[in-house]
Amino acid sequence: MNISVLFDDPRRKPMLRLLLIGAAGVVIGVAGFAASKTVLASEAGDAGLARKVQAAFPNTKVASVKCGAVPGLCEVTAGKTVFYVSPDGRYAMVGSILDLKARVDLTDRRMKELGQLDAVTSRLGEVPPASAPPAEAQAQNNAAAPTIGPIKIDLPRDNGIVHHPGGALKVSVVTDLNCGYCRMLMEALKSAPDIELTEYPIQLLRPDSLNKAKLALCAKDREATANSIYFGGELKVAGDCAKAEAAVQANTAFARAHGISGTPALIRADGSVHAGFMPIDQLRAWIKGGQA
Repeated sequence: MNISVLFDDPRRKPMLRLLLIGAAGVVIGVAGFAASKTVLASEAGDAGLARKVQAAFPNTKVASVKCGAVPGLCEVTAGKTVFYVSPDGRYAMVGSILDLKARVDLTDRRMKELGQLDAVTSRLGEVPPASAPPAEAQAQNNAAAPTIGPIKIDLPRDNGIVHHPGGALKVSVVTDLNCGYCRMLMEALKSAPDIELTEYPIQLLRPDSLNKAKLALCAKDREATANSIYFGGELKVAGDCAKAEAAVQANTAFARAHGISGTPALIRADGSVHAGFMPIDQLRAWIKGGQA
């Protein structure tokens, strides 16, 4: 299940406010959680907390809630997704929990235990490997894609990375440069010079996603630099990347404002959105379906 399912109920959007907490991820304060005292990390307490989480997110099937593995947080599993809530049920956090001493991505490790592939990499600062997820994982990725949109892209074109400029078919995509499925999309795109894809990188999966996106937008050859980040290679960037960082922040705010909280999110000319990877032939047909 794509994490955006957590936010697909428009009635709950006014109840959410975003707070940044260091390098851990995004914290969402849920006003609908009305717990007044700490829930103990016991079976009874976990069950009570699970009911609160389920009530707050009725469109998300909560599989389990376990407290105690990470001090001060309780782990929630929902399909292929792992997120966290405070023991009193007031706050929820979407993002990676990093054990800085052990240099381990605890969220990634847990998701791999649950069968989730390619969400985040387990070693800090590592670009995901070039191997593609298996076909069944691709199918799960597409099947889990929520319906959002239509979306009108009002971001400056300079906030994007243009792949295959001049291609007859035009499409845009919101990406995270740490995203395995985004990498798969860019790998597939290599064989499709007829598709001009404008990539708007955001910070979503990991704290270093901001820096990677900033470097890509700061480069003279953005397409080559983005490919180097995805697949490995030399990075050549300008000296001052402040404007590029502001562009990444604007892209990220745009994604949040439109309910995009999973990548890749493909957006075609008519505003239709497809959340998740699709093979090139399907992508080509989908793009044509939205052209006048």
